[in-house]
Amino acid sequence: MLGWEYPPHISGGLGTACEGLTRALAQQGVEIQFVLPQVLGGEDAGHMALINASGGDSPQLQSAVGPTSSTIVTSLLAKGQSSSVTYIPIPSFLQPYWNPAQYRQSLKEVRKSMVLARRQHKRMLRSQSTGVETAVQSAGHKVVHYGHDIFQEVGRYANNVLAQVGDSSFDIIHAHDWMTFPAAVALSEVSGKPLVVHVHSLEFDRSGAHVNHQISQIERMGVREADMVVAVSYYTASVIQREHGVDPSRIAVVHNGVYPAQLTQRYREEEEDGSAGKVVLFLGRVTFQKGPDYFVEAAAKVIPHVPDAVFVMAGSGDMLQRMIDRVHQLGIQDNFRFPGFLRGEEVERMYSLADLYVMPSVSEPFGISALEALSFDTPVIISRQAGVGEVLSHALKVDFWDIDRMADLIINALLHEELRADLVAMAREEVKRVRWGASAQKAIEIYRRLVN
Repeated sequence: MLGWEYPPHISGGLGTACEGLTRALAQQGVEIQFVLPQVLGGEDAGHMALINASGGDSPQLQSAVGPTSSTIVTSLLAKGQSSSVTYIPIPSFLQPYWNPAQYRQSLKEVRKSMVLARRQHKRMLRSQSTGVETAVQSAGHKVVHYGHDIFQEVGRYANNVLAQVGDSSFDIIHAHDWMTFPAAVALSEVSGKPLVVHVHSLEFDRSGAHVNHQISQIERMGVREADMVVAVSYYTASVIQREHGVDPSRIAVVHNGVYPAQLTQRYREEEEDGSAGKVVLFLGRVTFQKGPDYFVEAAAKVIPHVPDAVFVMAGSGDMLQRMIDRVHQLGIQDNFRFPGFLRGEEVERMYSLADLYVMPSVSEPFGISALEALSFDTPVIISRQAGVGEVLSHALKVDFWDIDRMADLIINALLHEELRADLVAMAREEVKRVRWGASAQKAIEIYRRLVN
């Protein structure tokens, strides 16, 4: 399994989804080697053995897991369980999400790197080179530091993946999102093993009309070369068919899941005096895809009717400063909070303290945060352009662009406690059925078909 991030070092839902799926697969007996660009330390891997086979001399890796050559860090599972998931970090100073200012390299160069990686890997096998350091150096890279070019890093990741795990024993390759697709396609060609590519988000979702064509072409290469494509929703499956021309018979929908939350009523009880107004939460990347501007505009229409409402925009992204400026321009700064990017218990606390969660995404393949909010008994308003609506009937739904309707729904939810209670009570049963165990079972069925 090739991934790009893993909790707690995440930039969005991709890492959360990888954690949920791998835990559930491990519980059902699937042995996983999870290849990461870099292990930063503190990964939530109590159910796994972390194997550092990077062979580099990255100071970050040194501090995270000790010596970087053939280091094994073992984490014990809960009593009576055994570890079946292995981490193989691939050293690279990568950012999970592309920044246009960092773009310099073309898709042609990415493919060139893939070709070189295959040639170097074959030479390595012929020479019977088995040392980790030798493998990386023979691939032409001394791991000191990498540049800021995302396409260069994607190509380098593909190169290193082949050098590290190209001759490993495995039955199937499962790759998550476009950054891993070049590595996955190359590894499948070298090993002859079937390839599953998992689409959590498309460039179409992230950028709308301003698609980066290099990224889109890498996505197209990945989904067309794969033996099976996994989409996180029927909405995403339809976009894959439309944008990349993939036969529907080669696309399987596997909805994301959620783990039962340890309900944290204590967070609510810890509030000082309970005098604060109702809290409306936006939690996610503050980017075009997530619709933060619609959240702000709707808030401005709500505040005259609910003057003590507190709107929290938790997250970071390229639109954050613009949203802060807009809040001040509208004169509603006293009703807004910008706590930044939240992790771990901070997220749990925020979900627990919120009276309402709003997800106004412009194009959302799934939207796992809505399930997380409901698991903390927080009612949700979601856009009709979110895949999570396929598994949630009892959520308030609105077109992302309809800020008047969005404001009306927020006002009614804040003013009528019984409405919020009914939404939570009805959604609770739905959330119980949306579990990672069911997602893992569908993935295993795909694996078996391909292996057989």
